[in-house]
Parts: sequence; structure tokens; C-alpha cells
Amino acid sequence: MRRNQGNRLLHSNFVVLGDGLTEQFYLKHLKRLKNYKYSIRPSLFTSITIETAESIIDELLSGDCNQVVYFTDYDTIVSQGKKSKFDALVEKYSNRDEVLICETMPSIEFWFLLHFKKTTREFCDATQATNELIKFIRGYSKNKGFLENEKWVTDLCDNGKLEKAIQNSVSILKQKDSHEQGKHFPYSKIHLAINKFEEQKRKET
Repeated sequence: MRRNQGNRLLHSNFVVLGDGLTEQFYLKHLKRLKNYKYSIRPSLFTSITIETAESIIDELLSGDCNQVVYFTDYDTIVSQGKKSKFDALVEKYSNRDEVLICETMPSIEFWFLLHFKKTTREFCDATQATNELIKFIRGYSKNKGFLENEKWVTDLCDNGKLEKAIQNSVSILKQKDSHEQGKHFPYSKIHLAINKFEEQKRKET
């Protein structure tokens, strides 16, 4: 393990970047519940930007990290006028197998929703997706008080719901890629990360 003395960023073999509190708590709980083998950044539960993510990815790759996964919400990218920067980020790492960028349209709440139902209803933003998710996760909130309680992620993993989410996500992404869809067509690439997590776990056991 090496430490960057400037920003004290620990290097790890497998690192997952979550660009907000929801992603980071989800990854924290999922790691323990599924015994996944990754480190989570930022370590202090602070939001990151595309620009920050790029600098962290580059720093990790310059060390001994052999896999970086980046979770981000696509609606935020669009609303902040950063689509061109995101496209450039994706292009930069398009030939780097050790980097996986997993955006969700509109937000990670759509990924959570896929644990309960398959839908291609268009959500303009995270609020719309969250309002639909609340029908299935009672009391769901992006507040720290809710997110830090592991139970909501436990419920997402119970009774085959994670496997259902993966199947739904794969199916929807294929539909998105094979047809011209509206600009708010929902999708998630988080199932690709789950596959990586499972692969890494098998290597460690």
C-alpha cells in the first residue's frame, strides 16, 4: 500500500468511487453484506465531481490499483452542463479495462427501483425516481440518518432482489442500445459493477 502525502489518498487493488452520500453508504453496506473486496472513495463521505473523479482515477492508476469503478448520476451531469466532460471522461478510459464507469439515468434510485420492478418509464430527475422508489422502500430518504442504517440495503439484497435488479438492468440496457430512445430513457450500468465485485470476491477466496 502506498500513500500520497499531498492528499493522503490510500491506494488499493480495487477501488470504487461514489460521487455522493447515497452511493457511498450503499457501497459501504453492500460490501459488508456481500463480503465484497473493494475500498470506497472518498473515504470521508464527501461529494466528488467529474473533474475530481478523473484526477483520483489517474492517481490510482499510477499506483498499484488494478481496478477502478466510478458510480455517478447522469441527471446531475446533464443538469450541471457537464455532458461533454462526461463523454470525454468515458472516451479517455474507453480502452482501459481497469476502469469501469457506471452511470445511472436519472440517478442511483433507479437502480434501487429495479430491485422491485422492471420499468422504462422516463424519469426527468432523481426526485421523480425517488418518489417512485418510496412506494417500495418505506421512508426512503437521501438523508444521512436513513442511509447509515444498513437495513435498507439488507432489504435490497434479500429474497433474490439483487439478482432481479441485475436481470432488469441488463434487459433495459439492451433495449436502450438497440433502439433510439428519448433523452430521459432510464438505465443503469451498476450491474456491470456487481459482476466485477463478484469476480473480485472469487479471486480473494
